[in-house]
Amino acid sequence: MRRFKAVALGLVLAVLAGHGSTAELAALRVGDQRGAVQVLLKAAGELEHVPYRIEWALFPVGAPLVEALNADAIDFGYVGDATTTFALAAGARLKTINVWDFGQGGAAIVVPEKAPIHAVADLRGRRVGLVRGSPGHLLVVAALKQAGVPLADVTLVYLSAADAKAALGSGSIDAWAIWDPYVAAAQIQDHMRILVGSQGTVREVECGVASDSAIATKRAQLIDFIARVRRAYAWAEAHRQEQAEAYARDTGTPLDVAVLTFSRQQVTVLPAVTDDAIAVHQAVADLYFDAGVIPTRVDVAPTYDRSFTLNP
Repeated sequence: MRRFKAVALGLVLAVLAGHGSTAELAALRVGDQRGAVQVLLKAAGELEHVPYRIEWALFPVGAPLVEALNADAIDFGYVGDATTTFALAAGARLKTINVWDFGQGGAAIVVPEKAPIHAVADLRGRRVGLVRGSPGHLLVVAALKQAGVPLADVTLVYLSAADAKAALGSGSIDAWAIWDPYVAAAQIQDHMRILVGSQGTVREVECGVASDSAIATKRAQLIDFIARVRRAYAWAEAHRQEQAEAYARDTGTPLDVAVLTFSRQQVTVLPAVTDDAIAVHQAVADLYFDAGVIPTRVDVAPTYDRSFTLNP
């Protein structure tokens, strides 16, 4: 692990050779959902001795992160393949340079504990709240297809995560499709139960997306950053309690919610883009198109940049 870290840093310094001191390296502007990546890197010690400045921008979900990237307000960030697909279908210009593989999907459809909804088929005629184009949206489409329920038989209500939580509590919607740590909070704080989860329903990957300008001018920073994320997740695999405590402390999330979230999270940061990852993403894009969620079929392969590889 130390050798891997040294080699990654060495690559950055090698790129800098002939360009002056490391202090001249441009800042990397990173978008982060609810501070999860920043907290993880800090807890794992990966924010020490960074040879460039990291400027963090926090977002509640992935959609505004992608909008910021497309507007050149940030350089890089991680979002689900569902969110990436939705953005690409809308004409966003971005490239996926790094991929996380999920051993277990993090999204779920939750319902009130006493709701008369016990199977996906029971969602017929019901209102389901979700963030449009999100992993929650993807889960609803996939779960309904698996259950043989036409998408038109369910009313989709597009809401922010905060508004959907309130709507479910008030009874304005019957179910909520969301992801952790929102799922964990709904279970612990609001006594909601999981109707169906993404595991066994739909495969997903997390896309590390960058702008063309960042790829052209900040390659060294991007390689170093994703290497740090990879090492941090390897650390987290053996330190779930410490990860949860750090997340709770730095984000204000209740500790029990953080513990439940990270106890069931399985993330592998791949050292390079793989054919399998692209195939998983393409299946998501096809599912979205077939369901009418996006207006045109998206070929995701050209939006992947395979040149960002890490040492195994």
